[in-house]
Formats: sequence, C-alpha cells, structure tokens
Amino acid sequence: MEQVELTSAHSGRRMTLAAVLLVMGAAALVYAMMLLYGAKGGWQSIDAEITGNLSCAGDFSLTYELGAGEEKVSAENRALSVLYTRAAERAYVLFDVDAEPASGSLAWLNAHPNEDVVLDPALYKALEEIVASGDRTLYMGPAWGYYENVFACEDDAMTADFDPAQNEDTKAWYAACAAYANDPASVDVELLGNDTVRLKVSEEYLAFAEENELDAFLDFGWMKNAFIADYLADTLLDHGYTHGALSSYDGFHRCLDDREMEIKFGIGIWDKTEGDPIPAATVTYAGQRRMVSLWDYPVDEQTGGKFYTFRDGHILTPYMDPADGLTRCAVHNLTGYSDSLSCGELALKLAPIYVADSLDEAALEELAGEGVYTAWCGDGKVLYTDPDIELVDLYETDELKYEAVYAG
Repeated sequence: MEQVELTSAHSGRRMTLAAVLLVMGAAALVYAMMLLYGAKGGWQSIDAEITGNLSCAGDFSLTYELGAGEEKVSAENRALSVLYTRAAERAYVLFDVDAEPASGSLAWLNAHPNEDVVLDPALYKALEEIVASGDRTLYMGPAWGYYENVFACEDDAMTADFDPAQNEDTKAWYAACAAYANDPASVDVELLGNDTVRLKVSEEYLAFAEENELDAFLDFGWMKNAFIADYLADTLLDHGYTHGALSSYDGFHRCLDDREMEIKFGIGIWDKTEGDPIPAATVTYAGQRRMVSLWDYPVDEQTGGKFYTFRDGHILTPYMDPADGLTRCAVHNLTGYSDSLSCGELALKLAPIYVADSLDEAALEELAGEGVYTAWCGDGKVLYTDPDIELVDLYETDELKYEAVYAG
C-alpha cells in the first residue's frame, strides 16, 4: 500500500503510516479511513437524530462504511441512524441513575430495594459481569453521586465541599459510604435468573440513606460508558451492522468490523507532559477488538468534563476506589484491549490495577496470560505486554523521543 504522511499538531512532527489515519480527538482514538480521503466508498460519521428524548449519543462517536453491503447508501444511512438513535435513548434510560425510573432500568432497581425486579436483559448482563468480577465500584452510588459534583465546579474554592483532600468531614462521609459498599450484608445484588434481580439493602443502610437523602445505592460511575458501549455495539451487530467502529469520549471502544482489509483500525497511546498530552504511539489492529483507555488527566476539552483541574495544575479524577471512597490512579495512562471480552469486562479487569497507588506490572503480565493486553507510558517509553503488538508512529521531536519496550 502506498504510504501517506500526516502532519501532527505537536511540534510539526511528521508521521508515516501504511494506511491513512483519521484522528478522532474526543476519545483520543484513531481510525484507518482511507475512503475519507478521496477513494470511492462511504466511511462516514453517523449522527443520532434529535428527537427531544434524553440520550447518551453525545458521549459516543459512530463511524461506519456505508454502501459496503447490498443496501443502498441512503437507505442504509437512514436505517442505521434510526437504530443508533433509539439504542442511545434506550441506553440512557437503562444505565443512567439520573434517568426517570422506568421498568427494567437501573433507576427502577434503585427505587425498589429488597424486591424482586425484572430488568432489561442488557442491564442484567452487565450486572452478571460485575457480580462475577467481585468489583464493588457499582455499590459506591451515594459517594459517586456526591463526588461527581466536583467536575461542575467553576473555581477552586467550590471544590472544597466535594474533595476529601480538603474536607475531613467529606472524607469521613465517603469512608462511611465505602464501608457499606464493601459489606455484602449491607448492600448486594442477588441474581435470580430470568433477568430478575434483588437489590438487598440492610435496615441500617436504608436508615443511613434516608438520613442523608440518598436515592441511588447503585451507580456504574466511571465505568458507565463501558457497559453502554457494549449495549450499543451489540444492538448494531444484532441488526447486521458490522462495518464500523464505536467509541466513547472517555475511552471505551468497540470495533464491529471483522473483515480482512488492507487498511487497519488503530488507537492512540497518549502520555501526560508538562504541556499538552502527547500521542506517544499508535496501536494498529484488525478485527472486532474491544479497547479501554484510562487517563488521570483530560485529553481534550470534552474529556475535561470528567476532571477538575486546579489553578496549580493538580487534577481531580473520576476513579474512585471502593475501598475507602478516595480517588487514585496508578499511572498517568493505561490502555487495555481484548478480542473476546466486552468493554465492561475489560474495565472490571483493569479497575483494581489502575485505581491504585502504584502500577502492579505483575498483574498486567497475568492479564496478558488471559488474552488481555495493555500498554502505558513512562519516562519516554511506551511499554506493552502484547508480544504481537503492531505499534507504530512513535512520537519523536528534537527534545523527546519515545521508544517501545516489551514488558511481558
């Protein structure tokens, strides 16, 4: 294939790839889309329709090759847009705790503790994955619901009520929430089969919730869009739409395309610097890969809505540890990927490793043995655990040059 050069916005760097790459900045993702550069075909961004209903579509980008099948382009575009619109609206209802409680949704389950509740199959599947993992992030609903207010603060002074580092009373309250969240006798999800669930909540925790005016025991927190990405991708695949890729602005990616093509998809591996984040390298791939990228800093303006940056540069992140209700990140950035696990399962695998005080590289090696590979940056290196990784476009300037280092 003819090589094509692209110019980076960082220091005039020039990149050479054996494919044309379209950078999608909202999620720091990169897609190989040569058809957008003049070839016959139809790689296009698919927009959800504006219907007046609440939707999660604003968190996602869907790129699709229209006309790759037998359906006419205009008809396919219309049908895909309608399906995507309805799925994004349904996903909001099912997975967002702030949605109006509707039968089968997370909000409905929160409103009916200690009752048998029939859930939508997609939500039940997500809860199955969480229960199987043993992760307790889901149960941090009250703490997360309060803490996320910090991201809407307009100046540093406003953060004191929500930031446990500045307020001992707030820190103690988060710790109390974490104590309940980590105690299955206080709160737990019991899977009863046939999409039926019982949210078990103790009398003591119910009294605590009433005293503190809490209405959400369960909340996916920072993982929410991982499960929504799975729901949207599975909906598209179930309806035969396989020629595209879906990504959320906060780092959850599902490729739908399993065709053998000359061009490849790819994802950017970013690194934190004193200035703007740096695209340290690109991982290229083919097939229906699932990828999760986690950062302790905003990659761009849209991701900034999930962080708060103080005037001195200190950053509050969304990665709350269910152990004590405090946020922590083991490394500036971590990307994980799998060809078999869902985004939700990937997030659950990465959570105890990333939401930690330091990076456990031995745990990453164990994940590699399970077919979950990771890449991260540190000290001018892009480290990776996949022996077959296709890592290209390493960042290089006169001042800084990244090298790839196998850490498997």
